[in-house]
Amino acid sequence: MVLKRSVAVVTDSIADIPPEEAEALHITVVPALVTVEGVSYLDGEELSRDEFYHRMPSLSEPATTAAPSPLAFENVYRRLLSSGVERILSIHVAANLSGMLNTVHQAAQAFGDRIYLFDSKQLSLGQGFQVMEAAAAALKGMPFESVLETTHFARRKVHFVAMINTLEYLKRSGRIGWLSAGMGNLLHLKLLVRVVDGVIERLGITRTRSKAISQLLSLTNSWGPLKRLAVLHSAAPEEAANVADKIRHQSSSPPLVVGITTALGVHVGPNAIGLVGLSK
Repeated sequence: MVLKRSVAVVTDSIADIPPEEAEALHITVVPALVTVEGVSYLDGEELSRDEFYHRMPSLSEPATTAAPSPLAFENVYRRLLSSGVERILSIHVAANLSGMLNTVHQAAQAFGDRIYLFDSKQLSLGQGFQVMEAAAAALKGMPFESVLETTHFARRKVHFVAMINTLEYLKRSGRIGWLSAGMGNLLHLKLLVRVVDGVIERLGITRTRSKAISQLLSLTNSWGPLKRLAVLHSAAPEEAANVADKIRHQSSSPPLVVGITTALGVHVGPNAIGLVGLSK
């Protein structure tokens, strides 16, 4: 018997939650927009990730991303509230990294305190794991305050590290100040980063991909026992699967292997690898 939910959970597609997980947990995902050579697509729905990464190196101009319109979120909120949900927890990509929360704020104003906006201070499944934990709590029929407490706890327990194969696309996007300030001559090295409190921090640089992956694996050892684990990739599925095999023992649930959304791929480019964990 499924309990009637009093709380619904909404997020954006940058959370990288696999569709089957979103469906099972009753998560509503609003797609971001990605523009490729003048044509805008709904992230993850109108342009396949494989096609996007295949086209990326030969694009005549850099692809760009944008948040959905406030109306897209308004329509989602209205539909959920009309279905009998009392409160909505809307969890989104880090405000420091995207204008998504500004858009969501505009949409939420019409609904008063029935919509609660939550800055995940993360991206991809660093955000997505928080959403999944919140949705699992909501499905159990927990009151809003307990669902929110669960989300805060998950945000404190998330770890995110990644290897970016080339700095070219990050430099084009202009999203990271310290990159444009002094690393333009190092575009072909492998950059290791982590995401902490909505900030992308540089962990180091290596010359070879194998050494970068080895360092990522070492970093995960400090996370301790994990409740959830994911390996992210941009058009590197076989390598991501191999990495997942090496670290699956660290998590009590099987690791997810997820091709990252085009909305993030615009900035990191092809052949990036990331690891996301949720500590117990």
